[in-house]
Amino acid sequence: MKSQMRFQILSTYSKTSGYIVAGLLLLLTLFAACSGQGSSPGKGVAENELEVVEKTDAYGNTERFTRRLDNYAKEGKYSKMSPEGNLLETAEFYNDSLNGARVIYYENGDTQIVEHYEGGTFAGPYQAYYEGGQLELEGSYTANSMEGTWKRYYPSGQLMEEVSFQDNQENGPFVEYHENGKLKAEGYYKEGDNEHGLLKIYDETGELVKTMNCQHGVCRTVWEKEGATD
Repeated sequence: MKSQMRFQILSTYSKTSGYIVAGLLLLLTLFAACSGQGSSPGKGVAENELEVVEKTDAYGNTERFTRRLDNYAKEGKYSKMSPEGNLLETAEFYNDSLNGARVIYYENGDTQIVEHYEGGTFAGPYQAYYEGGQLELEGSYTANSMEGTWKRYYPSGQLMEEVSFQDNQENGPFVEYHENGKLKAEGYYKEGDNEHGLLKIYDETGELVKTMNCQHGVCRTVWEKEGATD
């Protein structure tokens, strides 16, 4: 089973589980082009050493931020508003780098992504939401690397899958669920979305219908329930 974990809010999330990493790397790339905002000064920076900047980007969005007078480095809060006046993004900067929470919003005002940074790199919790407010994805970063257990949910709120990450790749056990909450698949990923070892497949009642032996993404059926269909 290829992981559904990789996130789809960007149309980058190609191969099903090439999903999160590709999407999040694109977010980093896109944000490097973004300006910052603010009204509060940065750490150790006096208010009289800052200026407020407001400008319009190529799409008509208004960006507002504070920056240092000596080197124009962004300090403090950043915001972006649509031409219609809807809040699209908020963030915090320190010494021209993202530092703290960054929130991206849907056009209707619902929260789309909440992520955290330290010195311009991902650090700490990450959450993504369906339009309407239901949590879709959650996990955590350590020093710009996806680590530990990441979870993805159906729009109904039911858990869809849990995948272990190490060094920004799927590494370790994973579990998938049908939307009714019954077990769908369980196995182990190695160095990305490559099934490795024993893979078990279950039907919508939670009954085991197939087992497979996998070697770095290549799987061979070793048992299948009579009459079972994929």
